[in-house]
Amino acid sequence: MARSDNDIQSREIITSAVCGKGSKYSQTTYTLRPANRPTTIGGCWVMNHSCEAELAGDYVEVHGRFDLNVWYSYNGNSETAVAKDTVSYVEQIPLRDLDPLCTKEGMEVAVRILQQPNTLDAVVIDGGSDILVRVEKELMVEAIGKTKVYVLVCDPPSDKDEDDGLDLMTVEEDDFEV
Repeated sequence: MARSDNDIQSREIITSAVCGKGSKYSQTTYTLRPANRPTTIGGCWVMNHSCEAELAGDYVEVHGRFDLNVWYSYNGNSETAVAKDTVSYVEQIPLRDLDPLCTKEGMEVAVRILQQPNTLDAVVIDGGSDILVRVEKELMVEAIGKTKVYVLVCDPPSDKDEDDGLDLMTVEEDDFEV
């Protein structure tokens, strides 16, 4: 049974959806100035990472911080200490596939850490006065807002139709032409 264009009905549903997303991998170098003049590096680690995100036009700005800890030797490799510093960062992550039907008013932003900040290397520089630490991380963001979804509406099956064995859920290809 073919339908005419007048028989097809659609509805607009307003719902929350992911209206844009983006991700960014970055490497950043930080400088630590320990209390003693380091001779060698024994180890380096990152801990206590936290971040939050906010929408800023067509990109998301992520503000984060973490603690850097560098275990090092000094005094001719005869003593050891740990240099600690809390560092902050700001990452601007462009949104791709931003839905133009999504309303920016009341939009929420979610950030997910794909790769926690991790130390790549730590080296002593400037004749033993500073330690350079290179850290990598990867973040993903999603902008969630209200948008419209258009759906086709069909009549519910009647008891008689079910008895006849008709498949009312069969949709003809022509039904999707707009």
